Amino acid sequence: MNPEHLDPLAGLRAYQMPEALHWWPPAPGWWLLCLLALLVTLGLVIRRRRRRRGRSLERLALRELAELKASWAERGDVLTVSRDLASLLRRYAYARYPGDDAAGLCGDAWIRYLGRRCEQAPAAVRASLGGDLGRSLVDLPYRPLHASPDDEPDVEVLAHAAEALIRAGGRAAKTRTGGPGSS
Repeated sequence: MNPEHLDPLAGLRAYQMPEALHWWPPAPGWWLLCLLALLVTLGLVIRRRRRRRGRSLERLALRELAELKASWAERGDVLTVSRDLASLLRRYAYARYPGDDAAGLCGDAWIRYLGRRCEQAPAAVRASLGGDLGRSLVDLPYRPLHASPDDEPDVEVLAHAAEALIRAGGRAAKTRTGGPGSS
């Protein structure tokens, strides 16, 4: 008797293992995953830069405001400090909201713009924008250097309001981007 007839599996060859898989080139799914990871990383970097830029604008504006207060305390020149304060607020608004058409605004339109942009400012500051504070911000850059002392604005009130407006602009930017730690 032939042994092959007795055992039908006797004619099979031994096990053959497939060749080992190489790590390069990766499968298309890995390419897509790498591309997705790269896009997510790029998006996070851009978001972080924008957030840092906004915070640095606020920090620089507050630093300049502190310098203006120190200058006022040292020299007591109310009109120059008031003019510089009005200029600081205008430059801050241009830098914080570059897409707005605020450059051409003056008078009541400028005050309304500040009121819209600083909705998160304290209610007292927003209300004063429509009153003496708003008039001071509009009139100070054009007031004569040797104006009467009765017309001089209260620099402390102006500086406090400017600080509140700058901080409100920073808070508005944080709420638009989700704030720190809201990822």
